[in-house]
Parts: sequence; structure tokens; C-alpha cells
Amino acid sequence: MKKVFFTLMALIAITINANAALVKVHFLTGLTMEGDLRYRDDTTIVMVPRNWDKTLTVKPTEVSDFVISGMGRFYVDDGKFIPDAKTETKLEKKKANAREQLESSHILASNPNEVIGRALKSTGTTAIGLGIPSLLVGTALIVYGNTGIDEEAKTKADRDKIATKGKCSTAGCVLLPMGAALTIVGIPLYVHGKHIAELNINYTGNGAGLSVEF
Repeated sequence: MKKVFFTLMALIAITINANAALVKVHFLTGLTMEGDLRYRDDTTIVMVPRNWDKTLTVKPTEVSDFVISGMGRFYVDDGKFIPDAKTETKLEKKKANAREQLESSHILASNPNEVIGRALKSTGTTAIGLGIPSLLVGTALIVYGNTGIDEEAKTKADRDKIATKGKCSTAGCVLLPMGAALTIVGIPLYVHGKHIAELNINYTGNGAGLSVEF
């Protein structure tokens, strides 16, 4: 049942992608027509030809082959539209990718701990990534701003240097506690998120059991 569901969803994704594509149809009469592809299956093409304001339905008995942009060529065999080998490979890859995405979504949906854990870990990583650099830069600014100061500066250059150091010290006093706070918050968030992600709730016939993977 799951395989059928995944296959149907993959086909829907491919159909949606096809609907936004251009199609070039070669008719048996020798006429070639291009337009927007609105729908297709193995026995029908619905398209809006260029400079038309109405849809056109095309059947296998009317054409020799057609090409969908970004997908490939389809030919007629036994009254059906069949993709050539190259196009078939592309379609199989798209189905496989869609199936993998659906399976991944299904796993996450069935395991809320994984979703919560990933969110906490991501938040913790971001906080640590911002906190540690801010902490280091803030410390460096405070050290620079409070060393080598000549209280009896007489020249304009000395006074400008003192003013610059004062600004650096002020900026450091802002960055250091902010960085420290982000780091302090980020580390437990990451650790706690990892712990939650590894937490599995197993349901048995006798009730709910809790197991932790280390």
C-alpha cells in the first residue's frame, strides 16, 4: 500500500512539473505545433498551442512523437505514448527523488522527537555560531580599549587615540555579555536537542514504553 501511495505521489509531482513545460508535437500530417503542456498521460496530451486561446487534445493516432522541454522525447507504440530510453531514465530519477522526499517526510512526521530535536539543535548551533565570535571579539575590544592609555595625553593624536579606545571598550562591553549569553544558551539547546532526537517512544500492546539510544 505504501509503494502505491509513493508511486502515485511521484506521478502527481511529475505531472505538476509537466504542466509548467513546453511541448513540441510532430503530427503525422507533417505539421509541427508548439505550446504549453497542460496535461498528459499515456494516451492523451492536452496543450494550448502558441497564439491560441483554447486547449487542444491530441491522441496517439494523430502524432509520430512529441518532445517535452526539460523531460525528453515520447514516441507512439501500440496506441500509447512511450518515453524513449533517455527520457525513461530521467523519469525514473524523478520518481526516486520524489519517493525519497516522501519517505523522509513520513519518517519525520512519525517521529516528533526527531523534529523537535532537530529544531533545538539547529537553534543551538546558530546561537553558538554567533555567541563564540561575539565573545572573542568583545574580549579583544575590551582588552584593547583598556590598555596603553595615557591619562595625560597632550596632543590631539593622543586624545583621538583615547577616544577610539573608549569606543572599542564600550563596544566590547556590549559584545562580550551578548556573546556569553548566546554561548551559554546555545550549548544546552544543542545538547538537549540531540538528546531529544535520540529519544524513541515505543508503543506495545501493554502500553507505552520509553527507550533512549546512546
